[in-house]
Amino acid sequence: MWSNKRFKSTVDPHMLIQAVSVASKKKFTIGRQAEAGEFMSWILHQLHIGVGGTGKPGSSVIHSIFQGVVEITDRRSKRTERTLDVEEDYRIGSDDENERQKYEDRSKIDGNSPAEIEEVAMHTNFLQLTLDIPEKPLFKDDNGGLVIPQEPLVSVLKKFDGVSFIDILGASSTPQRRKYRLRKLPNYLILNLTRFKKNNFYNEKNPTIVAFPVKNLDLSRYVFPEEGKGEGVGLPSEADIRGMSVKELKTVMQHHGQSNLIENILEKPQLVETCINYLTKTLSELLEDKYNLVANITHNIPSEVGREGRFDPLEGGSYRCHVQHKAAGQWYEMQDLHVQDIMPQLIGLSESYVLIFERRGL
Repeated sequence: MWSNKRFKSTVDPHMLIQAVSVASKKKFTIGRQAEAGEFMSWILHQLHIGVGGTGKPGSSVIHSIFQGVVEITDRRSKRTERTLDVEEDYRIGSDDENERQKYEDRSKIDGNSPAEIEEVAMHTNFLQLTLDIPEKPLFKDDNGGLVIPQEPLVSVLKKFDGVSFIDILGASSTPQRRKYRLRKLPNYLILNLTRFKKNNFYNEKNPTIVAFPVKNLDLSRYVFPEEGKGEGVGLPSEADIRGMSVKELKTVMQHHGQSNLIENILEKPQLVETCINYLTKTLSELLEDKYNLVANITHNIPSEVGREGRFDPLEGGSYRCHVQHKAAGQWYEMQDLHVQDIMPQLIGLSESYVLIFERRGL
């Protein structure tokens, strides 16, 4: 969007839309509203390839910012075909650069049943996480409209607790049970709430409000690192730091890539305080799985649209984006050229569709 080497330094938004239309072969084009989650998945993949990225994890700046690791475990009878089908939830990965890494095969035998039950696990990379929203209720209000329920984000994230199995249809429509376990979270986490679903007759939208905190979203309960929580970090305490020599302090800071913080420090007391501030405060925050919201995309639809399937809710609604001005700490709601202030308390109660979080203290 911006380059100081061009004759015209800024790219017009319409030029961007036209470039997207050509690159996507008119899948995303002017005059037809598409799903923001699908567009996010597509453009991240295109940017990854465009900057020279390959199938190797971390091979581009896109991967280093947005890519995380999730473990998918399938439980099924040994009579079923031993293949992993992840097509029904393709946006959990990074499209065709998805790699089935660290493949494991774990088998368990159920003595009470004639068939053996096995669990097959694989590690795969993702650029955004797809979350399933609970189904909307069948009851109507006094005016004939839907009773819009509200669910907290922690309930929707139960899919990734590493314990709960969900029922899916695998290869050849074979019923399977699957669970997800997050192994590594990225510095910038994208959550995609699946609001739109196509039935046999028309598109329908799930209007359930997913409430979430704007600051300090704690995801530590959903992350299961390979080395275990709290292991492999080896952070020294304040007493340990004060007992280190100058050489040891410099070695520790160099190990964490922070030699520039101490290169101009000559006195040991100042060196010790600098190391304490970074190792016990800043670094511990960086290693926490707590996130702050930086952007939120919502989809609003008039109350009369889509009640009886006569209208497409995706076409009849409109997108809005919430972005924070970090210098002023003020949140703004934007829809095309319309920009207005908004209270952060209202953002967590909107019909959010795509959420982008930044790791706290990054």
